[in-house]
Amino acid sequence: MHWRAVGILQAGARKSAFARKLNVHRIAIHRLWNHYQRDQNASRRRGSGLQTSTTTADYCYLLQCARRRRTLTAPQLASQLSAAAGRPISRQTVSRKLYEGGLFA
Repeated sequence: MHWRAVGILQAGARKSAFARKLNVHRIAIHRLWNHYQRDQNASRRRGSGLQTSTTTADYCYLLQCARRRRTLTAPQLASQLSAAAGRPISRQTVSRKLYEGGLFA
C-alpha cells in the first residue's frame, strides 16, 4: 500500500486530499513522502520498541528449571538464569515469563 500511495503522490495528487481519501492523518502521508524522497524507499522502517532481554533458549531453560524445582522463588530463578546466560536478568522478567508460561496462575 505504501508503494501505491507513493505512485499516486508522484502522479500529482495533493497530500491532504489523498489522506482524506485513505482516512489517515495528513502527517502520515507527509512522512511517507519525505521518507520516500530521502531514501527512495517506501517500505516501513524497523520498529524502535524495547528489545527483549531473554531469548527463546533462555525461556526454555527457565521453564525447565522452574518445573524441576518448584520451590525456587523468582529471584532465585533469576540469579540462576543470569549465571547460565552470562548477563543480568531481572526478577520481574522471570516472573512475567513464568506467568505467561502458566506456571504462576
